[in-house]
Amino acid sequence: MIVLHGSAGSPYVARVRMQGYAKGIDIALRPAALGTPEFQAMNPIGKMPVLEHNGFILPESLIICEYLEDLHPTPSMLGVTPQERALARLIPRTVDLYCASLFSLLRAASDSSFKIDEPTERANLEKGLNALEHFLQPTGYAARAELSLADCVLVPWLYYGNKLAAFGDDTLSRFAKLSRYIEMVADDPIAQQVWAEMDEAFRAFMTKWKADQEAAAKKD
Repeated sequence: MIVLHGSAGSPYVARVRMQGYAKGIDIALRPAALGTPEFQAMNPIGKMPVLEHNGFILPESLIICEYLEDLHPTPSMLGVTPQERALARLIPRTVDLYCASLFSLLRAASDSSFKIDEPTERANLEKGLNALEHFLQPTGYAARAELSLADCVLVPWLYYGNKLAAFGDDTLSRFAKLSRYIEMVADDPIAQQVWAEMDEAFRAFMTKWKADQEAAAKKD
């Protein structure tokens, strides 16, 4: 049995779930008890997701995805040619290393108490998006004609990218290949399923967060 510890709202959890759907792997999702000794024993870094498979424990979402590829190589989510496989890995790395400022900008847009150096965060995101735009394929999915690991990473990230756009931020729309990709992938049934699960989890999180904020304000 394969168990994934984490929240469906996390883009790092969602990428593993999307890969599982695309490959037909049955992966059970369990809430991650972050901060508990039990979770720290699985991952000393204390972050989700963590995969549990027949007693084997594995953290780090991209390593988990590679592990699942080794367990279930068909259908391949990396590609056939060396070039496809390289791009399927390069795009996730670009998103993770250079496009993470999206989350800071989104949080600042939705929470006035969260302060950031906005010019720096925007410059970092622009740099990352320029790289992503360079590596994205002009047609088809992110790295090849079919769905790949690159899409499993990019689609959950775009859930929050679309939320930033809903605040009136036009950053993502200024990139032609990314805009084409967003429009295309919105019709993909697996992407739709992942976004729906993320949305349900996000709404539940925001409801709890607002309730906690109101309770804290009453105490003050």
